[in-house]
Amino acid sequence: MKNQLIKSSYRVVAQTVGLVVLLPSLALATPSTTYWAPSTASCQGWAVPHVTYDTYFAQGPAAGTQGAPNYAIDTGLTVGFLPFKTIQGEVGFDVLLPSEDPTYFNAKLCVPESVMFKRSPAVSFGIYNVGTKHDVTNYNVLDLMFQESLPGGSGYVAAGAYYGLNADLFVNSDGKVVRSGAMVGFVSPDIVLGAKGLKKITIAADIQTGKNVLGAWGAGTNFYFTDTISLLTGPVFFLDEDAQPGGRKFLWTMQLDIDFPLSRK
Repeated sequence: MKNQLIKSSYRVVAQTVGLVVLLPSLALATPSTTYWAPSTASCQGWAVPHVTYDTYFAQGPAAGTQGAPNYAIDTGLTVGFLPFKTIQGEVGFDVLLPSEDPTYFNAKLCVPESVMFKRSPAVSFGIYNVGTKHDVTNYNVLDLMFQESLPGGSGYVAAGAYYGLNADLFVNSDGKVVRSGAMVGFVSPDIVLGAKGLKKITIAADIQTGKNVLGAWGAGTNFYFTDTISLLTGPVFFLDEDAQPGGRKFLWTMQLDIDFPLSRK
């Protein structure tokens, strides 16, 4: 979820003018994610809308002023659109405000575990950060992921790769084009609490490699108030801090996620 780059002139502008804050902020236009990145081979279930409200922030100058350490607020909707057991799919959009071009789209296909052969991993292929403004928000990032459940049926490990189709938007703070890398994700088994108002927690972590606007890693705790309402929170550490709001090494994130299982009786 991330700043937009000013092509190959980014580094010169940032150093001579010192106005990184003027670059429009962009949170990750979110398909199903682990923590920071879409480092999972899971899709939303058939007819299950997923609403997200993501924030990234740190202490510093007020939002909208020079050096403000925050992204635009990401409000998104993703829904499963295939009613099959052997292949699943999701589509979604995000609105990032405040920004001039706030709308981004994403889509993904998933094959669950053990479908291709016994004990085969889950596999997904998708695209995200599909913006509507040419050479400003159309990052158009492809991703391919593989995933295995942890023993006991909850939690997973996943690994894969991503590739940005628009090279102009992947110029990093060194003036180099870095538009590909690996993604690795982990979610722990459920830690069941059964307390009133807090059903369980999980630990989530992932990394998206590459010194670019998307490169980062982090880990945090996901608090499940019910099976379908959760709050994920923790720090995100950036691999190219000069491409981030206020040039920060890390921001804190709070991500509210709500599922509406419309297909269930």
